Amino acid sequence: MIAGGGPGGGPRVTIFDGAALLANTQTPIADFFAGDTSNRGGVRVAVKNLDGSANASLIVGSGAGAGATVTAYTGKAILADPASPTADFSLDAFPGFTGGIFVG
Repeated sequence: MIAGGGPGGGPRVTIFDGAALLANTQTPIADFFAGDTSNRGGVRVAVKNLDGSANASLIVGSGAGAGATVTAYTGKAILADPASPTADFSLDAFPGFTGGIFVG
């Protein structure tokens, strides 16, 4: 399960082990900020397999006030550095727009 901070919070993303959640244990496997930590618009998150690997990729959309940036992290990048993964790509979907963007 993946959670992203909402409006009023920073762009924090936490990924939990699904099997552990079903066993009633919260086990984060990654916890990081996906964007400017001073922004308080939160983030929007989605999951998709972008690289054909056995691990899902994370797609993050910036919240209000942070433009319309879409950033992707492969599962491999997240597992390699769960506290600060390297983004595989980032793009400004609507240059000049500051209302954030939903991803899915």
